[in-house]
Amino acid sequence: MTDDLRSKLSHLDPMHAGVPTESKTTASSRIRLERVMSTNLTEQRSRERQPRQPWIIAAASVAAASLAVVGVLSLTGNPAPVGPPLQLSLGEGDAMLSCLPFEVGILADMSMAFAGTATAIDGDHITLTVDHWYMGGDAAEVSLIGPAGLEALIGGIAFETGGQYLITAENGNVNYCGYSGVATPEMRAAFDQAFGS
Repeated sequence: MTDDLRSKLSHLDPMHAGVPTESKTTASSRIRLERVMSTNLTEQRSRERQPRQPWIIAAASVAAASLAVVGVLSLTGNPAPVGPPLQLSLGEGDAMLSCLPFEVGILADMSMAFAGTATAIDGDHITLTVDHWYMGGDAAEVSLIGPAGLEALIGGIAFETGGQYLITAENGNVNYCGYSGVATPEMRAAFDQAFGS
């Protein structure tokens, strides 16, 4: 072994250089070597085949199920939303709103974007089940809170139960002006272009 190789190997050794080592010719080293060499592997294998404890089997089952879910998600490419519910504001009913022309580049800069289906509308409370997160979240359900009549605003959204929507938000507030709305084919294409499918 060259000095250069010895030096490189010593840098990989986690043991500090000052730790004393025992010579392989000492009595205790010979006893350890003899113990290793005389270990009966057949006896050890038969002990390994003994019935496992129920908790080990249960833990293995849970691990296998988790791996199966991860495998399905990796094949589909769309992880299922699993996080706790999220609440976003639809804004105030008397808000003044003016819109700049829609641009995919501006859409791509949004910190939160998802596709969802409206499952409940109760006055000023709209519940969306998240179908896919494009950016910034993992909630399985999003509540949109705001006074009725906001759909009359420029770029406002008329929510209907069962309808599919594409939503972006910044600082807890839903964006309008074409950056949130009914999930039309054109809007889906813009979201796919901005965030990747």
